[in-house]
Amino acid sequence: MPLSRRGRSVRNVLALTLVSVTLAGGCRSAVELADREATGADIANCVDGGTLVAAVAQAPVPGRVLAGSAANVMWVRGVFEPLLAVGPDGPVELLATGYTISADDRTAVLRLREGVRFHTGRAFTAQDVLYTVARALEPSSPSSVKAVLSRWDVRATGDHEITITSPAPLTPVLASVLDNTPILDRETAAGLEDGSALVGTGPFRVDRFRPGAEVSLVRNDDYWQTGLPRLDRIDNVVVPDTTAQIAAMRSGRTQLAYGMTTQDADTLARSGRMELGSTQNILYALVLDPRGPLADVRVRQAIGHAIDRERIVAQVFAGQGAPDAEPWPGAEPAPGSVSPPGWDPDRARELVREAGAEGAAVPVTIINNPQLQATYQILANNLTEIGLRPSLVALTAPDYQSRLAAGDGGNYLSFRAQSETASLLVQTNPDYRLRGAHRPVTQPGYAPLVDAVVAAGAGPAAGPALGRLSDRILDDAVVQNLVVVPGPVVRSLDVQAATFGPSGLLSRETCMTR
Repeated sequence: MPLSRRGRSVRNVLALTLVSVTLAGGCRSAVELADREATGADIANCVDGGTLVAAVAQAPVPGRVLAGSAANVMWVRGVFEPLLAVGPDGPVELLATGYTISADDRTAVLRLREGVRFHTGRAFTAQDVLYTVARALEPSSPSSVKAVLSRWDVRATGDHEITITSPAPLTPVLASVLDNTPILDRETAAGLEDGSALVGTGPFRVDRFRPGAEVSLVRNDDYWQTGLPRLDRIDNVVVPDTTAQIAAMRSGRTQLAYGMTTQDADTLARSGRMELGSTQNILYALVLDPRGPLADVRVRQAIGHAIDRERIVAQVFAGQGAPDAEPWPGAEPAPGSVSPPGWDPDRARELVREAGAEGAAVPVTIINNPQLQATYQILANNLTEIGLRPSLVALTAPDYQSRLAAGDGGNYLSFRAQSETASLLVQTNPDYRLRGAHRPVTQPGYAPLVDAVVAAGAGPAAGPALGRLSDRILDDAVVQNLVVVPGPVVRSLDVQAATFGPSGLLSRETCMTR
C-alpha cells in the first residue's frame, strides 16, 4: 500500500553541506576562487607559512586515492588534483582551464592547463588523464565513480585537450565525477599501493609516509599557482583513540581532528577556541533485504513506521543533523523529495500482524563502530516493540565491505556521503544504483525510473522523473533513510580556510593565524 509523505525535507532543516553544486551554477577558475577567499574576513589575520597538524582516526590508504576514502580526507587533495573540482559557487577549474558542453549535453571538451608539472618534474599532458581514467576502470579499482566513467568515451584531442562523450546528460555529473578522479602520474602510479611513490601535481608533495602512523606533506615550491599554498607543512598523524585526539586538540599539539564520533566532536568544540565543522553530509540508511521474512512489503513499511529517527539524531549524533531526511541534495528540483513515514509504532504493529510476521528474525549487518552500534541499539528496541526479532551482525570494515560487494549483506546499516546530484547518486551509490548494487534490485519497474532520472539530466523532465522515483522508493520501503548528518571535523580557531570538497580538505588556501 502506498505510504503517505511525512517528515521534513533536508533542504528545510539542514544547512550543513559545504559544497553541493552542479555545473549549471557556472564555473570559476582556481585563481578567481583564491582571490575571492583571500578577501574573506576569516583569513584576514593569517600569516604565510607554518605547520598544520591534523589528528585522524584512520590510517591513510594510498591505494584508495581514487575511492574518495574517509581514510584519506585530510591529505589526498593536497597531493593529487582533478581537472575540475566541486566548489561552493560552482565548478572550479584546476588542471583544466575551461570547458564547453554541447547543446545536447552529451559532449564536453576540456582545455588542460599548460605548464603544470608533477612532483617529479615531468610535464602534465592529456595522456595522464587517459591513464588515470583507464586505471579507474580497472576491475580492481576502488573508484567511487566507476559506474559513470564506464559509460564515457574519453579521448585526447590534443596534447592539452580532452573530449568526453556520454550517452547520458553530463551537466549533473561532470564536475563531481572529475572531482573524484584526481590525476595520477603514470610513471609512478605503481607505487600507490604500498605508498612508496605518492606523486601528483598538487600544492603539497609527500615528505614522509609511515604506514599506519602518518603522512606528512611539504610545500610544493613549483606549484602552478603563484602564492599558494599558504602553509609550509601539513602533518597528518594517526590517532585512533578519541581520548587522545581530544587531549591533543586541547593542548594545542594538533589543530584539526577528524574521525571521532559526533557526540565527542560536539563536546570538544564547546571547550573553547574550537569550532565544529563538516567534511560533507553523510546519509545513514537501513537497507532491507526484500526476500525471506521481509518479502512482504507490509513488513518493510512497518519497519519504516517503527524507527524513531528523532531519537537517533538526539542520542547518537548530539542533535547534529536531520531526521526524516531525503537522500537527494537540497538543490534538486521539486518535486524530488522523499521523506520516510512518520514514527507510528501502533501502525507498525498493525502491519506486522496483517503480514503474519510476528517474531520474524531481522538480522542487521553493521561495521563495528560506536555510532553504528548506538544506532543499532535504538533500531533493535524499535523493532522489538512491534513484534520483530532483531539481531546484530557486527563486522570489521573489510569484512563488511566484501560481504556487501558480494551482495551478501542481507539487511544492513549504511552510511555514505550524500552525492551532489540525484543523477550522480542513482549511478554511484550502491544502495540505489542498478549495476553493482549492494542490495537485491528485485522490485519491478524500479530500473526504468532510475534510467529516467539519469536521462533527464538537468532538463525540464528532471523534477517529475525524480518525483516518480522518490515515490517508488518510499512505497517499496527497501531503503529506509534514517538521518543526514555532517561528517564532523573539529578545528582550532587558529586555522582558517579549512574548506572541504567531495574528496577532502582543500588545503591550497588553508592558513594559520599564528
